Amino acid sequence: MNQTYFLGANSKDGFASLYRYFPGGPGDFLHIIKGGPGTGKSSFMRRIGQAAQAHGLDVHYVLCSGDPASLDGVYLPALHLAWMDGTAPHVAEPRFFGVDADYVNLGSFCCPAFSPEEQRAIRELNKQYKGLYQAAYTELKKAAPQVDDPWSRRFSLPKGPGEAVWPARRFLHAISCEGELWLEDEVSALAPEQILVSPGELLSLSQEAERQRLPAIRCPSPLDPLRLEALIFPWAGQAYRTPSVSCAPDSALELLRQAKKLHDELESFYRPYMDFEALTLYTENVIHQLFP
Repeated sequence: MNQTYFLGANSKDGFASLYRYFPGGPGDFLHIIKGGPGTGKSSFMRRIGQAAQAHGLDVHYVLCSGDPASLDGVYLPALHLAWMDGTAPHVAEPRFFGVDADYVNLGSFCCPAFSPEEQRAIRELNKQYKGLYQAAYTELKKAAPQVDDPWSRRFSLPKGPGEAVWPARRFLHAISCEGELWLEDEVSALAPEQILVSPGELLSLSQEAERQRLPAIRCPSPLDPLRLEALIFPWAGQAYRTPSVSCAPDSALELLRQAKKLHDELESFYRPYMDFEALTLYTENVIHQLFP
C-alpha cells in the first residue's frame, strides 16, 4: 500500500524532526541527497517513486512540512531502499557510510557563477526567510496548550503481536505554507476502525502498547511533538486518536506563506546554473539500475 506522511514539523519549539526513524526497516539502505535550493531534489525522488509504482511496488512519500507540494523523502519497502533530502533543517549523515547509507550529490549538476550583487541577495534572502520561520515558531508557541487533560477511561488494545511497520513514528498533520493539513485518508487506509480518545488517554494507551511490545505507529502533534495525536495499529486495522482540531494561529500561517515566497525567490537564483539535461540523464540511469 502506498503511504504519505510527514517526518518534520513546524512546532512551538522550532523545527521538529522524526527523520532518525527513517526508513527504519531491517536491512534498509538510505541515500542521503545533498544539493542547494532548486537543484531538483524533490523531482528526483518523485520520479523514483513514480517508476516504482509503475513497476507495481508500494511507495512511501515523505512530504515537506514547509511546502507539502515538495518531497523530502521516498521509500521503497520491497527493495529496502530510501532517499531523503539531507540538507537543513533535517541534515542527515550516514551512521556507517556504505553500510547503511551513502550520499547523492545533486549539487554536482549546479555550477553557479554569481555576481557580487547576487551573492548579497542570496545571503539576505537566507537571513529573511529563516527569520520568518523563527517568527512563526514564536507565534506557534503562544498558541500551544500549557497542560494536558486528565484521563479517566481505559480501552482494550488489539491483541499482538502483529507485524512491525516502518517508520514507527510519523506526523499525519502539518502546519505549513498551505495552512494546516491533515492526512485523514492515510489514517483511514491504515486503520478503518478509529476510536476517539483524549490526549491523556492516548498517552496511557501508548505506554501500555510499549509495555506489551505491540508494533504501532505513533503520530505526534506538529505543534507540540511531546503530545500524541494518534496511535495506529495497521496490522489490526485500528487507530486511537484525538479529534482533529486546528491549532495554528493565522499569524503563524501567514509567516510561513511569506517564508515560502522568499525560498522560491532563492531557488530562482540557482536554476539558471543547473544542468537539468544532465540531471535527467542521471535520474533515468538510477531508475534503469533499479528496474533494468
